[in-house]
Amino acid sequence: MFEEFQHLARLSVVGALDAQEQRQFDAGREAFGLEAECFLKECRKLNAVFALSLSPCAPDPRTKVRLFARIRAAQNSGAREEVPGVEAFSLDGVGRS
Repeated sequence: MFEEFQHLARLSVVGALDAQEQRQFDAGREAFGLEAECFLKECRKLNAVFALSLSPCAPDPRTKVRLFARIRAAQNSGAREEVPGVEAFSLDGVGRS
C-alpha cells in the first residue's frame, strides 16, 4: 500500500529505518516509481525546512570546561586516544581564562 510506503519514507528521511524496514522501503520505492520519488522529494524538503526552523542551543558552559580538562589530563599523562577522522591537536592557550 502506498500509505505504508509514505510512513516508511518519512522515517527514511530522518534515518530511522531498521534493516527490515529499509528493505520494505526500497521495494516500495521501486514498486511505486515516480510517485514514490515525488513523495520522497517532498519529505526531504519538509525535513530541511524543519531543520532550518530550529534555533541552535548553546551547550552548558560546564561541558566545555570538563571536556578541555579531560583532554589536558590525557595530554599531561601522555595518553593518546585515537579517534578515527580526527587529527591530533594542541590546546595551548585554548579555554584558559
